[in-house]
Amino acid sequence: MKVFEETGTAPVPLRHPSRQAYRLQELERIAKRNALPITMKPVHWPTNPVPAMVEIIAAQSAGGGDMGRLSFALLRACWAEDKDIAQEDVIGVCLKEAGFNPEIGTMALLTGADVIERNTNEALERNVFGAPSYVVGDQVFWGQDRLAYLDDHLESL
Repeated sequence: MKVFEETGTAPVPLRHPSRQAYRLQELERIAKRNALPITMKPVHWPTNPVPAMVEIIAAQSAGGGDMGRLSFALLRACWAEDKDIAQEDVIGVCLKEAGFNPEIGTMALLTGADVIERNTNEALERNVFGAPSYVVGDQVFWGQDRLAYLDDHLESL
């Protein structure tokens, strides 16, 4: 939310109704194209992202599991299963599914908060203004619809 605030991006509930409606249409199209189940208005969204973020950071440090699978499990829990990813039991199931010890994050809350702050500041310094964003050198690629451009850029390096 700090990135949104600092770069002038309104949180979804504060956006104009036409933008909110378009966002829902786009989410539906993305889900259909990628054969992903989706709940258009999840019960637990928005939620406090910090517990899941801290667990992701702890998992990165611990290693031994699959980070992509963890990210997918957390997103699926929120967007397809109507689960609250701010709850430790929900996060623990996602960690276990991805091959991580479900207890890893409870040991790293303060470290995780520091990493979140550093990552947020770095994102702002590197001109990130939304999610998902990918930064390679001075090039910023924002949005899942820009992944082909990111692939092209990576191939050119």
